Amino acid sequence: MERDRISELSDSILLHIMSFMNTKYAVQTCVLSKRWNHLCKLLINLIYSPIPNLPKKNGVERFKKFATWVLSTRDHSCSVHSLRLHLCWTDPELLDKIIKYSLYCNVQQLILDVYSGFRPDFESLPLIFCSQSLTSLKLCIAWNYAVIVLPKSLHLPVLKNLHLQCVIFTASDNDSAQPFSNCHLLNTLVLRYCSLHGDAQMLCISNSTLSSFTIYEGQTYQILLSTPNLSYFTIRGSASHQLFSRCNLSFLDEVNIDVSWDGSWAEKSSIISSNIMRWLQVLANVKKLTFSSWYPFQIMLHDFSNPLSMRPESPSLVRLESLKVIKHFFVDVSDEKVNTLVEYLLQGSPMAKVDIITRD
Repeated sequence: MERDRISELSDSILLHIMSFMNTKYAVQTCVLSKRWNHLCKLLINLIYSPIPNLPKKNGVERFKKFATWVLSTRDHSCSVHSLRLHLCWTDPELLDKIIKYSLYCNVQQLILDVYSGFRPDFESLPLIFCSQSLTSLKLCIAWNYAVIVLPKSLHLPVLKNLHLQCVIFTASDNDSAQPFSNCHLLNTLVLRYCSLHGDAQMLCISNSTLSSFTIYEGQTYQILLSTPNLSYFTIRGSASHQLFSRCNLSFLDEVNIDVSWDGSWAEKSSIISSNIMRWLQVLANVKKLTFSSWYPFQIMLHDFSNPLSMRPESPSLVRLESLKVIKHFFVDVSDEKVNTLVEYLLQGSPMAKVDIITRD
């Protein structure tokens, strides 16, 4: 008879293996033997992810079973390391209870990726945004049907990674929002489909520890960087954001500009081109610059046909070591025009390596 080597493993090793499983399947291990009966009650990673394309009614019922097990059967003296809810249809009160429970158990990683049908003003929000245990938070609401309004300041002293989608920032003073200054360990920030409340005009990213910042499409507003240790910056989607900085970003290593096609570009090419040039002036200390879509380069080429007197001021990219441009294979533009624009951008760094990469 073959030995049961799995059951010979210690509880800590088995729990570590189970921590990578969807909670539904981890709980099902309790039927294997008496040895396994208590292990699922000690799970520290709680993961709920429904079957793809599951009807809403079935999804609500499945989540109800998951929540009931967590709230009634799990060993409450055991802390929660992470709670991950993916594409979840649920009753808002039940969702509230799960979030409050995980925060009570000092959850460190919280991922809420939920459908937009739930009520956005659930009671656990204030608890989330002043948690003393959270090190990673991802809050994603599908599209714009339900939008969460954030407090003026997030008091998350040990938070390192923050991903926000479809939230509204509240202005603190002078028509500007400054939500991140009390996140004293924040390292990575991702914003997508975010907007400003009321008459606010500017989002101030004020944080001395922030190293990586990515902003996707969303409402157009001004962005003020007060991030002296920023190393990686990515801007995707819209080219309409205005970018400013209170510091010279002397540690900036990589910048990625991935602007998508906008059908109205032909009408406002000079405005967009000038805007991108202003971005580069703010990000002038970058070492590696990548245009990962062709469109921003295309719009600058279009505007570059203007007389010399009308061209925007060339950015002084004095630390630039490499420039990479992704060019679509169907683009019909001469190498001479591309090279002229490249030379214009690299006036302050003529020794920088240049790669023009053609892709499908």
